[in-house]
This record gives sequence, structure tokens and C-alpha cells, in this order.
Amino acid sequence: MRKKDICVDFDGVLNTYTSWQGEENLFEMKAGCAEFLDKLSKDYEITILTTRRADLVEHWLEKYDLQKYIKRVTNQKIPAVMYVDDRAVQFNGNYEEVYSEITNFVHYAKRR
Repeated sequence: MRKKDICVDFDGVLNTYTSWQGEENLFEMKAGCAEFLDKLSKDYEITILTTRRADLVEHWLEKYDLQKYIKRVTNQKIPAVMYVDDRAVQFNGNYEEVYSEITNFVHYAKRR
């Protein structure tokens, strides 16, 4: 049976991104990243969705020996069963609730 596609954001999910520091600064791998991708890859085809240049991200994946878990790196939203992103708000059908989540959003790294 074919695995389903899942998209995983790069910055802030796989790496220790805190804020934009230039195209070349891809930050260090986030703790637990390899284990997460390994577990996820058993059931899903993983696509890295990023606004960064794909070749830079691919090199970063190789540096940390993570490329074996990844199907592709792209900046295009592909059909997928799910998206994992550190800055996402899920649309639940209720615009007021979603608007409230948007206006009150605090990134996980800044929560206390």
C-alpha cells in the first residue's frame, strides 16, 4: 500500500530557527528531529515545505543524515493528508474562533 504524503515545515520545526538571519543561516537541528522523522517516515512520504532554496535545505538534511527520510523539498504546497508547521492555525469551520486564534497567536518558543 502506498504511503500518504505529509508536509513538514523546515524553519522552527526541524531546526532551531528563532528569526530570519539570512539565507545561508539554516540553524542547528532541533533535538528529537531525527527520531521524529524516522517514526513519521514509517507511515508517510515526507515532503519538506519551505520558502528557502531547496538545494540549501537538501544540503542541511545531508549534513544531519536526514535525507533518507525525505521524499522531496519544495516551496509549493502539494496535496497532502496533513501539514506540520510551527506557525499554523487550523481552520475549524468557525471564522470567529479562527480569527481569535490568529489575533492571539504566540509562537511556541515565546510561550512561558
